[in-house]
Amino acid sequence: MIVVTTWTARDCRALRKALGMKQTELADDLLAGLRTYKRWENGGTIGEGGHAALSARLAKLSPSQAEAFRRFRNGDEPEPAEVQSEPRRLDAGRPDAATIASVRTTLWAAMELDDKLGSPAALGLVTAQKALTAAMLRDCGPELQPALLSLYAEWHGLAGALAADDGDHATAAQCYEDAREYAHDAEDDDLAAYMLCHMSQLAIWQGRRRIAMDHATAARSWVTQSADRRLRAYVGIRFADAAGRIGQRMAALSALDDAAHALDGLTLSCHPSESRAYFVGPGLLESFSGLVHTQLGDPARGAEASRHAVGLIPETFVRDRALTLLELADPLGRMGEIEEAAAVVGHAAEMTAQNRSPRLADSIRSARAQLLPWAATAPVIALDEQLVARDIVSR
Repeated sequence: MIVVTTWTARDCRALRKALGMKQTELADDLLAGLRTYKRWENGGTIGEGGHAALSARLAKLSPSQAEAFRRFRNGDEPEPAEVQSEPRRLDAGRPDAATIASVRTTLWAAMELDDKLGSPAALGLVTAQKALTAAMLRDCGPELQPALLSLYAEWHGLAGALAADDGDHATAAQCYEDAREYAHDAEDDDLAAYMLCHMSQLAIWQGRRRIAMDHATAARSWVTQSADRRLRAYVGIRFADAAGRIGQRMAALSALDDAAHALDGLTLSCHPSESRAYFVGPGLLESFSGLVHTQLGDPARGAEASRHAVGLIPETFVRDRALTLLELADPLGRMGEIEEAAAVVGHAAEMTAQNRSPRLADSIRSARAQLLPWAATAPVIALDEQLVARDIVSR
């Protein structure tokens, strides 16, 4: 097995040639942006996510490809004929505005699939459509390039969200960074802010609270002039979450107030065609309000907000409803309300019958772990039986 401890431009070229791929194809295979991958081959810095993606692809080489990699790395020519052959390049033809609109409709469908059924259901569609959009970019006229760049960025962002849901934080970070770069290339301020929100959320999951605050602060600067009220609210919510985790009470509560003001008079949610933050409504705001108040040491108020949120989040957002229930379990446990805490975890577990999100299953296991001191009580024993039946935990 070949191991590369520090990837260089030469190593990247050797891997690509061993696979018989073009730069665009390997960039897509790694879920990295073409600009990012070209920068690697030109000697640019390869970050932690890039190292992880390249090493994972290297580990999957066939024996003949591995031998070719060694030869290319050493400056020799590869011998296997299969290495010299090049796969067919996806040719999408010259796109027009109607084609771009059609692919964007597919993007919205993929988002809704993820909301209802989880990331595994949407992954194949996202991978294929991201490759199609990359091919369209190659043949796109200058007048359509900004719109197509934004669409390509959104596919990258969704690919990152699916990777994050699956626990692949390195790939998610790379996808989000690429999406942010493409958004800036397209001069799409709203999309840049939206990607920074994703980056802030990912940093929180990674335990990097202050980095999360940096991203949320940057998102605020880009969204100040936005006409999208849901997006402005989402930025406020993400900022409040980050601020609450580092103990900035006033900043967190003020951001929640700003988000509530932005959402004033809006419905519970909308279609993705109306806002990139289509999932944001009073329910999500209440959910994060509960989370922030619990973080700030007020579990009673946190529980009250989380209970309210469950009734406001539309049923189509299965994962969001389940995660809100799990957030409710935290303050309930802190207050010693173990029977209700076990019940809401069990309710969330039932939702895995519809939404197969790996993150949801992991969150259920984490919520159960918080009930460990009460493992011998009847409510938690019954919960364990339920989790075993759902294949979320084993005996």
